[in-house]
Amino acid sequence: MESIYPRRVPIVGNLTGTGWTVASQESILSLIVVLGSSVSLVGLIFAFITYSLFSDLRTMSGTALMYLLANMFLTQLFYVVGVGGVQEDSLCLCLAFGIHYLRLAVISWLCVMTYDMLITFRNNVNLNPRPEPVNVLVSRFVKYSLFAWGMPSLSVISASVMRAMTSRQIIDNLNPYNCWFFETDIYNVTFVGPALCCFAAIAVSLFRSWLTVRATVGMQVDKKSRLKMHRKRTLQLHLYGKIAVLMFAVNVFGCVARNGSPASDPVAWIAYNVGHSLQGILVALAVTCNCQVLKIYTRSFSRRRRRVSRNGSEVALFDKRDNDISDTTYLHNLTWDPVPLPV
Repeated sequence: MESIYPRRVPIVGNLTGTGWTVASQESILSLIVVLGSSVSLVGLIFAFITYSLFSDLRTMSGTALMYLLANMFLTQLFYVVGVGGVQEDSLCLCLAFGIHYLRLAVISWLCVMTYDMLITFRNNVNLNPRPEPVNVLVSRFVKYSLFAWGMPSLSVISASVMRAMTSRQIIDNLNPYNCWFFETDIYNVTFVGPALCCFAAIAVSLFRSWLTVRATVGMQVDKKSRLKMHRKRTLQLHLYGKIAVLMFAVNVFGCVARNGSPASDPVAWIAYNVGHSLQGILVALAVTCNCQVLKIYTRSFSRRRRRVSRNGSEVALFDKRDNDISDTTYLHNLTWDPVPLPV
């Protein structure tokens, strides 16, 4: 890989007694980014497939989460390409624009998810939510998409215009930053500003959702329903809160690293690379390894157990709760066997 991490840090002890062996920061960070991003890419693919397979997860917030996972996957992939060192300045600039757009899109979809959670909690004060009309859902999703895709597009257009108006003599080299982070002024105006606005909206939505949960849970008469509603809605609230805190911390380290210098102060730069490489797997574990998703897993597997008959053909086995005639389309369940006694 190219020498994009100029400083050196002591890593392991020298067994010959001459002191500490010094390894290049470039090789250490490159290894962390590549290995962490590889694990994150696998985890994001698994999470996306999980939300694609189960229809119970394809709600409005689940669909927005799928877009967030897809954008985060592309962000991790583009960043790994930049870590290897890009010789062509035009290709490095294209990667910078792509990462700029994708990172803002991830934050925008998280903002959409938290706002939709607030709307859902407000419109459904009972444990079992009422189904909404299709036209209402479509209209809401179109508005969400316009915001989540349109805001990053405007930011990228603004960044390109500002970069074109900047004198060529003062344009920074993007290779030391893994083909990411435009010039400081462009980065602060077109990325930090919109990102802070989105994180402020996310914080407001999370706080208002918490207040709504307290109000709606207190309205339940039955204690069992009250505890169940509190558990389900608090689980979703904590999930979005953990994702928001993780993404905010990673972007704060990136902002500090860009406004400083990796050569003069590598702490924020190291923290950003470690957090950026591991955020994918952490988000994937958070959205797939919670009790709600695991319950859907076990319920789906128990309903689709199969046995192999003597001739090799597969016959579906149903649980006792699935033996109702209205829950199956098998023709042999629509007949009386044995034949009932005549009246």
